[in-house]
Amino acid sequence: MTGKTAVLPKAAFFLTSLFLITFFLQGCDVSKEKEQSKENVTIGLVLDSLVEERWTRDRNIFISAAQRRGAKVIVQFGEGNAANQEAQINYLLEQGMDVLVLVAVDPHYLTKAVLDVRRKRIPVLLYERMVYNAGANLLLTYDGESVGNMQSKEMSGRIGSGTILLYNGMGRDFYAQEVHRGIMDTLAESISNGSIVIVEDHWPESSLPEEAFSFVTAYLEVNPPMDGIIAFNDLQAEAIIQALALKRLAGKVVVIGADADLAACQRIVGGTQAMTVYKPINKIATVAADLAIDLANDYRFTIHNGINDGTYRIPYYQLVPVAVTIDNIEETVILDGFHLRDEVYRNRLPDQ
Repeated sequence: MTGKTAVLPKAAFFLTSLFLITFFLQGCDVSKEKEQSKENVTIGLVLDSLVEERWTRDRNIFISAAQRRGAKVIVQFGEGNAANQEAQINYLLEQGMDVLVLVAVDPHYLTKAVLDVRRKRIPVLLYERMVYNAGANLLLTYDGESVGNMQSKEMSGRIGSGTILLYNGMGRDFYAQEVHRGIMDTLAESISNGSIVIVEDHWPESSLPEEAFSFVTAYLEVNPPMDGIIAFNDLQAEAIIQALALKRLAGKVVVIGADADLAACQRIVGGTQAMTVYKPINKIATVAADLAIDLANDYRFTIHNGINDGTYRIPYYQLVPVAVTIDNIEETVILDGFHLRDEVYRNRLPDQ
C-alpha cells in the first residue's frame, strides 16, 4: 500500500480541477495554492452511532472545523444499522449535499449507496472504514496495523508468555482486518515457538458490547482463565472487564482496548485495563473536514498511497495512533486536553 501514486479509474470519476493540493501520508499539513472557491459548501456527515463515545467527539470537532471554513454540516447517525445509513445518504442527496463523509457500518451493504452518490458526481470521503467496490475519492483512517502492533507488543511485554483471547471487530470491517493483521504479525514468532497461545480468535456478529460480555462469560464457564484479552475497542473492553469481574478476574487478566474512551482511561489508572490506543480525534476530524471541503471544490490530490477497494484503487490517507498506558497517560490524552486530569482520576482509590 505504499510507494505508488494512486490513480482513480474513469469509472470512479476523476477529480478534475486546475488546483493542486500536495500532502504527505504521515503528516497532517495540507498546502493549497488557493483558498476555498465554492461558497456555502454543504457536507453530509454520516456516522456510526451515539453508543460509542468517540463518534460524538468526532462530530463536534468536525462541525467546528468545517464551520471555520464557512461550510454547513448535516449530521446523521446510523445507529449501527447499514439500512439506516443508506436511507440517510439518500436523504442527504435530497438536501443537496456537495460532499459525503461516511463512517460505514457495513462495507458491502453500502456499496450501491456510495456508487449512487458518485454517479451524481458528488465526492465521497470514507472516514476510518472502507466501502468495497464503490470507487470513493478518499479513505482517511488511522493505521490499523500499527494499532494491532501496539496492542500485541504491550500484551507480550505484560504477560511474557501465556494464553491470549482476541476479541476482534466485525469481520467485514476493513479496519478491523488491518488491526488483526498487525496483532498477528507482531505475535507470529511467539505463536510459532509456543510461548503465546491464542485460545480464541473471535469475530463478533455485531459491535454491541453485550455480545462481548456474553462471549467472555460463556468462555469462562467452561475454560480456565486466559492471561490476556485484546479487544478491538474500549467499549468491548469495558464489557469484557465486567465479565471478568464476575469471576473476580478484573485486574488479574491483562485487558487491552482502543479509542482512549474516558472510561478506559479511568480503568487504566484504576488498574483493570492495561492499555488503550489514542487516535487523536482533533487531528482526524479536522483533517477530514478540510479534505471534504477541498473535495467539494474539485481540488486535485496527489497522494503517494493507495488501496484496492475490490474494483478501484483509491487514495489512502493514514494517520499514526499513540499507545496509552499508566506510564504515559499524563503526556498523551491529558496533556492534549482530550480528557481532563480530574476526570481521568475521578474513580481512583487513595491506595492505588
